[in-house]
Amino acid sequence: MEQQGLLKRWNDEQGFGFIQPLQGGAEVFAHISAMRGDRRPVSGDRVMYIASKDGRSRLRAEHVRVAGSLALDQSAIRTKPKSLEMPVARARKPKKTSSRRESMGPVKNLALKLLVLTLLCSLPLSGAIQLLLDSGFIWALAVYPVASVISFVQYWQDKASAQKGRWRTSENALHFFELLGGWPGALLAQQCFRHKTRKVSFQLLFWMIVAAHQAFWLDWLLLDGTYFTEFVRVALPH
Repeated sequence: MEQQGLLKRWNDEQGFGFIQPLQGGAEVFAHISAMRGDRRPVSGDRVMYIASKDGRSRLRAEHVRVAGSLALDQSAIRTKPKSLEMPVARARKPKKTSSRRESMGPVKNLALKLLVLTLLCSLPLSGAIQLLLDSGFIWALAVYPVASVISFVQYWQDKASAQKGRWRTSENALHFFELLGGWPGALLAQQCFRHKTRKVSFQLLFWMIVAAHQAFWLDWLLLDGTYFTEFVRVALPH
């Protein structure tokens, strides 16, 4: 039996709403697929419908039409208009473009960051050259570029694995090669790949490693390794 009600709520983008029966009772679910007539409904319309139940015994409306309308049924009203679809598509595009720019765009403040990297590398480089001249030890001069290349490759692989959902490189492995002297390559990779730059705990440990290297070479150049020698004496068992 056909009943009359008021379309209290209608979401035209999703194509459904709820009818409040005029004789009272629970609200009835209405879907655009059950709508008949020559226009899509809007909130506040008085409608005629046939009450039924879905597979879960929930109330739903069938053969819904605007009350007082005798227009011929137009099937097009049950299809979402393009004007409603386009804003959604446009809203999603900037997000995707923004994400791509974030991971693939140029490094911001490149000149400043290269200057910082150069300044940070100047002390270890000076110390390694001085060590080579004084003692003939080349290991310090060689370990930094080798470890930096390894660290850079590690970051590149970890970034690629994160994007493809594959097995990741552990943070301990990243920090290990940074500690060995690969922190310049790691710092360069962080900026090139925009990787590990927002994780506070990771960045804290990374910069502690950088500071430790700076402190070691500062002690070696200015104080002849006084503090490092004392540290080794205390740390190593007799």
